[in-house]
Amino acid sequence: MLDFGAVSIEWGTLLFQLFSFILFPIVLLLGFLKILSSRFHLRRQTIRELEDRVKAFEKRIATLEKERDDKA
Repeated sequence: MLDFGAVSIEWGTLLFQLFSFILFPIVLLLGFLKILSSRFHLRRQTIRELEDRVKAFEKRIATLEKERDDKA
């Protein structure tokens, strides 16, 4: 127990206040930043995959056009 004259605080109360008012908001902020980071990474990965698919389709279209021109 901490004694400040007329006010005394027990260690349990002090630790509860430490966790609830100082550490919990920090942990909450770090979790939020982690979620944002993972969503941003997933979005970049999806965009890369779509760009690769577009390139593959463009190559396929080019080969089909070349085959069509060779037949004509």
